[in-house]
Amino acid sequence: MKPRWKVAFVAPAWTAWQHRLMAGALRYADAHPGILVRGFAPVKTMAAASRELAQWGAQGVFGHMDHHDVTDLLRSLKKRLPIVNAALSKEQPGVVVIVGDFAAFVETAVAHLRQLGLRSIVLLVLEEGPTVQTDLVQTFLRIARPAQQTEATFVFSPPNRESVWTPEASVTPVPAKLAAWLHGLPKPVGVMCPQLGGGGYLIRCCRALGLAVPETVAVVGGDDMDLSLASEPTLSSVVPAVETMGFEAMRLLTAMMSGDSPAEQIVRLRTADLQVRDSTGQRRPEICDIAGALSCIHDNACRGITVKQVIRQTQRVSHVTFHRRFQEVVGKTPAEAIRERKLQEVRRLLTATELPVAMIADLCGFRTPKELARSFRAAENTTPRDYRNMKVRGTGAAKVKK
Repeated sequence: MKPRWKVAFVAPAWTAWQHRLMAGALRYADAHPGILVRGFAPVKTMAAASRELAQWGAQGVFGHMDHHDVTDLLRSLKKRLPIVNAALSKEQPGVVVIVGDFAAFVETAVAHLRQLGLRSIVLLVLEEGPTVQTDLVQTFLRIARPAQQTEATFVFSPPNRESVWTPEASVTPVPAKLAAWLHGLPKPVGVMCPQLGGGGYLIRCCRALGLAVPETVAVVGGDDMDLSLASEPTLSSVVPAVETMGFEAMRLLTAMMSGDSPAEQIVRLRTADLQVRDSTGQRRPEICDIAGALSCIHDNACRGITVKQVIRQTQRVSHVTFHRRFQEVVGKTPAEAIRERKLQEVRRLLTATELPVAMIADLCGFRTPKELARSFRAAENTTPRDYRNMKVRGTGAAKVKK
């Protein structure tokens, strides 16, 4: 079936956050035949992305871009396209912004940090955009009501985005203004940093400055599990319902492509989930939490989570104890459970969408299409393409011999 709408997903990075946005967009496309979604992420420049969109014939853009990226993309496009952007950016004609409500983020984070008995709670913003002062700083000051407002917030642009997005990137020397601000805060202090990668960046800066996390500086970020678990210590985060955001973004975008004008230019979703980890001093009991591990695998297998990360996220027992107990209860190893969950999603996408196998491999947590083919053949005794032909097109494709 020829698609009615061709939607491009555009982002300069590709982390679990973008993965979940894409998953939500695909669920909308799955329920509304005629929509073809293709990922253009990560992109090096918006000029290059513009050329690729034109070659593909994109009719709309679903993006996760900061305001500079949106401006560059609009400047590069030869033909104006409707855009829905899932990140706070400057209001521009033809662009609708859908974000998690920052007030919900602040309320959730502040409630958690106040339970720790800290002397102060502050906000670090790693972007000097046009909406920062009104949408972030003022919202924080209104909700947190710190006594010393001049010290309560710090707006700062790091030297480059890769130093923020890459968990192992060096932050030394820590920029002098940021170092002075961190050293001058009344300790112990709780710091919120909502930008992608910002919590991990702050933790690395604190370590470089000799500030202990969480004993001296407790950190709450806004990252998904991949970046949160890559931090040392692991990062406590407030995360919105990202899949819902992707689903709603597609609903808005298809309406715009059909000629409908959006009722609002900024749409905020108030859902916020607190994930407490070591950066705010979490201490879990010494138990083997099989239910927690299964839930973690179900939610994150397709985002590339490893057994080691499952243990780190959900357990406080040794690896040997966890593996033994998991096999006793579930009847399979943790690695087998992760692989089966990924294949479950592969089967769903093969039968419910027309996405190419290479994109399905990426969305389901396989490093390459060849890796997916090997795992799928071992489980189904056939290839992904033949499985799709058999289930969808009814061609009765022959089984592949092991």
